[in-house]
Amino acid sequence: MYVGMMSGTSLDGIDSVLVSFEAPSAVVLHHSMFEPYSPIFKKQLVRLLQKPEENSELARKIDSELGNLYADSVRKLIQGYAFDQIIAIGCHGQTIIHKPQANPPSTWQAGNGDILATRTGIPVVTDFRAADMQVGGQGAPLAPAFHRYAFGSSKESRAVVNIGGIANATFLPADAGQDVTGFDTGPGNSLSDQWISLHLAQPYDKDGAWALSSAVDERLLQRLMDDPYLRQSPPKSLDSRKFSLTWLQKKIDLMESRLSAGTVQSTIAAFTADSIWHGIQSWMPPVQKIFLCGGGSRNQAIRQRLARISQRPTLVTDELGVASQHVEACTMAWLAERRLKQKPGNIPSVTGARKEVLLGTTILPNGTP
Repeated sequence: MYVGMMSGTSLDGIDSVLVSFEAPSAVVLHHSMFEPYSPIFKKQLVRLLQKPEENSELARKIDSELGNLYADSVRKLIQGYAFDQIIAIGCHGQTIIHKPQANPPSTWQAGNGDILATRTGIPVVTDFRAADMQVGGQGAPLAPAFHRYAFGSSKESRAVVNIGGIANATFLPADAGQDVTGFDTGPGNSLSDQWISLHLAQPYDKDGAWALSSAVDERLLQRLMDDPYLRQSPPKSLDSRKFSLTWLQKKIDLMESRLSAGTVQSTIAAFTADSIWHGIQSWMPPVQKIFLCGGGSRNQAIRQRLARISQRPTLVTDELGVASQHVEACTMAWLAERRLKQKPGNIPSVTGARKEVLLGTTILPNGTP
């Protein structure tokens, strides 16, 4: 069995799963857990994300604190299981910097793997993005390889869309001769979460209820859809700071009329759905079905609009055997298994890397890599 851990760009907390993998494509979930970040810790993360290069002391503090939070989560997750049943922990970490286009490219996920390995006594595989970037790739998205393993079909071509803080889409062809492709499409929940936090002091728009309560402002939606990122061809991936409240407010300030906060929330949900479909239409071959995962899969404003504009069955990955809220954490467990079995974890047709490579660094409990 493997532990998989994911703390994504929505900054809500830590998703952990205990899983095993059975050929050819089965994912067996033994246990799962979600540990929310405290409000104080989340504020510290937001502060670090705003200016990571200028807060080295805070970065070190958060790196250590996350390592301890991950260890606490693992110890709770595996209660009742013998330690020797757990082969390894796959831990993505909390992305603080991701700049694949920089010179040189840089990426950093906080969450001290040495602390995690030492406190749990279990080998840890982490730092999954760096190796792909070293051979010219974007280092993201990481999930398409797991999507191919868990959700591929020889009967139909599918799009798998993860709606976390950022949204990403994977094309899974029915024809084994076609390439799997994938990329970040635009915002997922992050912009919506920030807006509702600002106006209603709520962490997220549960089921998209606030977005569904107002009409979409088509003029604002068009301004949002005019962002150059949406016209950029893959491979491409996003830093969590790209679609921010500052970016949104600049778009709103250009409007001639005043918009209610609810109207903006509805328009943000429409923008998420429309940018997803724009990406699928623009950069993928035709798909028969769309499968959603991640927290945004439960947002009915996004899901209903995506089904309507795509005219495709828009389902959740639960129907394919992996609960939508567990897909990313399962991905990390699967990537850890790949690393320990000396199998590549990237897909060059997704990331733009020059070749397949092993992803991740293995840290043993005694601290020896």
